[in-house]
Amino acid sequence: MRLTFQRVFARHYNESVEIAGEQRGSSRPSFLTPCGAVCTHLYSAGALLERHGRKGEPMKARLADPTGVFELYIDRGNMSAADTLDSFDLPCFVSVTGEVLNGGQWGIGQCAVRVGGIREIDRLVRDAWVLRTADLTLQRLERIREAIMCQKHDALTESLVTIHHVDIPRLKSMALLVKEAIRVVDREQASEAEEWDPAAVILGIIRDHGGKAGITLEEVARKAARHGMSAPEVEKVVLSLLQEDECYQPSRGVLKPL
Repeated sequence: MRLTFQRVFARHYNESVEIAGEQRGSSRPSFLTPCGAVCTHLYSAGALLERHGRKGEPMKARLADPTGVFELYIDRGNMSAADTLDSFDLPCFVSVTGEVLNGGQWGIGQCAVRVGGIREIDRLVRDAWVLRTADLTLQRLERIREAIMCQKHDALTESLVTIHHVDIPRLKSMALLVKEAIRVVDREQASEAEEWDPAAVILGIIRDHGGKAGITLEEVARKAARHGMSAPEVEKVVLSLLQEDECYQPSRGVLKPL
């Protein structure tokens, strides 16, 4: 059976109510969000803020989007995800695919995500996730509004009214949350455009990650890719920093700050 990975904002996911999988012809648990998404699996993106635990043990982490935080859980058997999580320099942007999880027994919040896969992304991918999730959420809210206004309640609308007490004022409140998430992305993009200084980014990488031995140009390029910079752009900036005596090469291909 093909899995459906829902996109929902953290605030709405954390307000979800678990519904019995048997009600939907499946033994897999499902979460019903107040915005009308029925979730068994999620695709989420945001800023990875914290991680706890070690490889070989259950690991926990927190992933923030503009509305709230997803609590993440990695089973000890998922070594691939654990290795990837352990390799990140926090904070960073990541995307996550996983199963819905009632995390109460693990002490990670009522609504958590059992991570299947996790990878590092850049801000553009995170922003695209926010905008697409906003679009899908507003579509769901509009369908619910029409059903309530026309008094043509289907099974989903009845569940939302009964379980989440959804009405027109609450729909408006959820729509405002979505619009605020979009505005957060717009403000971050504007701020980044005003403050963007490629030379400062590269020099910061060299200073923060060079250590006593310095840092290779390849490693600088790898870290700069998280800021949307290509390898040729990095080489051009590094050459400029060398010419301006902001950094030097103790050996070929290795950089240290002056």
